[in-house]
Amino acid sequence: MRLILLISFCLTVCIGRQGLCAEVKGKPSDDATIAVPLAEFEAMKAKLEDLQREVEELKKAVGPHPPSAEQPPAPAPEAVPPAAPAPAGGAGKALALPDISLIVQAKGKLSTDKRDDARNRVRLAEAELGIQGYVYPNVKADAFITMSPSENASAQVEEAYLTYLGASKGLNVYVGEKHVAFGRTDLLHNHSWLYVNPPKVLQNLVAAESLGGEGLAISYLIPTKSDLFAQLDLGAWTGAGPGEAPNLPDIVKGPGANFADRFDTARLWTSYPVTENSELELGGSYAGGAAGPLDSTSGGHARLTGLDLTYRHFGEGTSRLLLRTEALWRHQSDDAGDSSAMGYYLFGNYRQNKYASLGVLYDWSQFPQAPDLHETALSLIWTKQFSEQYYLRVQGTQGARPGASSYEELWLQWVWGVGPHTHNLE
Repeated sequence: MRLILLISFCLTVCIGRQGLCAEVKGKPSDDATIAVPLAEFEAMKAKLEDLQREVEELKKAVGPHPPSAEQPPAPAPEAVPPAAPAPAGGAGKALALPDISLIVQAKGKLSTDKRDDARNRVRLAEAELGIQGYVYPNVKADAFITMSPSENASAQVEEAYLTYLGASKGLNVYVGEKHVAFGRTDLLHNHSWLYVNPPKVLQNLVAAESLGGEGLAISYLIPTKSDLFAQLDLGAWTGAGPGEAPNLPDIVKGPGANFADRFDTARLWTSYPVTENSELELGGSYAGGAAGPLDSTSGGHARLTGLDLTYRHFGEGTSRLLLRTEALWRHQSDDAGDSSAMGYYLFGNYRQNKYASLGVLYDWSQFPQAPDLHETALSLIWTKQFSEQYYLRVQGTQGARPGASSYEELWLQWVWGVGPHTHNLE
């Protein structure tokens, strides 16, 4: 509208100028001409050019006009297929971009027990490569490949499994090879522990590091009407193959669970907020299946049961007090009869701030292959957390075991890593 008024005004001024048009006497003919002085024609031409320039400037200022009713709208561009929906359990994670992390551990050990071949040396204990990501909405893939140069062990897959998140309300399903839900800490990787080495009872009755298998597991969050948290874990697994009868080396070690074929696991654990800043956890665990031989020529059936209790209190800032105890029983029936062994540990950890923590560990354990023997250990543990990706730990141990009524050990542990570190943490 502004453009039309300006053009009309300018034309009116030009046409109304005196002498612009010559008066034609009489009736004009078809070939009638109008005489205009040259000076006025040039002035009118220059004025018209100025108007054209102003019109072009106004068009640029106003912008493109919307299509009129008579002018059909421009065709719409081709439809672009929608992107794959983001997984509900992994906000903002692209399906094609996995999380990759590398965690390395170095350990040094001093010991007064001269039977220990690993004493008085520093070794690269383990390097772990973690690859994690979503392969489908609500389907997460985890794989952890470990290498142990100090043990001359080749790279091996420690865990590789799929997690079907929210298969049903409160239900997750796991398929593949993974650590099983037995005891309070079996799901944790060793770099997430609060000590250099696990308690002796876990090493002798369960596994040197963690009990694992290939199979299927479910985790169900039990609905409750109060602040009580309750979770049930069930699994059916296949072991690595038949076990071998453990011998009694210079330093006695237990065979662990020693499952030889198929075994089942079950764990029920609960948590309840005692106060606004503290909580209490109680858990019970079971594992049972075919086991390798202990003292007989053939294997039998082994059963593991455990009970654990944990108390946490959160103070000001990042301070936290953790108290835990766990007791385990292992029973095996085979051709030689029945054999039972048990053990327990007491653990306390005080985290003063996010950079330093102090812990105390006491454990007592029997040996399944020699129930009349046992060992004890008392450890003091100090951890310096330089960053989320790097910490240094010192663990001093005073213990007694078969063949050494008293021994001392000093462990140094360095752990560093790069990547998102999306592992289970303590």
